[in-house]
Amino acid sequence: MIELLDIYWTFFKISSVTFGGGMAMLPILQKDIVQTKSWVTDEEIIDFYALSQGLPGIIAINVSSFIGYRKKGIQGEVAAALGIISPCIIIITILASFITNFKDVEIVRHAFAGITIGVSALIFNAVVNLWKKSIVDKICIVLFFITFTLMLLFDISPIILVVLSAITGILVNKMRIKE
Repeated sequence: MIELLDIYWTFFKISSVTFGGGMAMLPILQKDIVQTKSWVTDEEIIDFYALSQGLPGIIAINVSSFIGYRKKGIQGEVAAALGIISPCIIIITILASFITNFKDVEIVRHAFAGITIGVSALIFNAVVNLWKKSIVDKICIVLFFITFTLMLLFDISPIILVVLSAITGILVNKMRIKE
């Protein structure tokens, strides 16, 4: 039970300070869940984000659920998901009662603009760290640029890109084993 409370409280704290959605919590997850608590590896976080992009629902809840499940099974999954959504429910309830009165206040608009810039910097840092962990050889670089190009030029679902990348990774690995 203490372990489940730890999972809940950890994700509650992460969600309490994360502005900008699931991608914005990546640097916090890397520091707290991977480096400090060692619940999962950097590679697992990357996999959880990739899977979450292709699943319906909110990325933050999906990723936290994967981590919770990895740590303590279905009970851990539920504890992590509840930990992620609890601060949101509390904050949204409080803000909803006040926001209509303050949405046009200049300092509030500037504060949200500053938060957006800060979150963008955190996401950029997380992307750089993920790049270092994910792009390990020439095949990965080629696969990255092909996927990135397809994403930019065509309106292809991220699900299709993730599935095609996974299939390509499997095929390349099988070809390497045969050599």
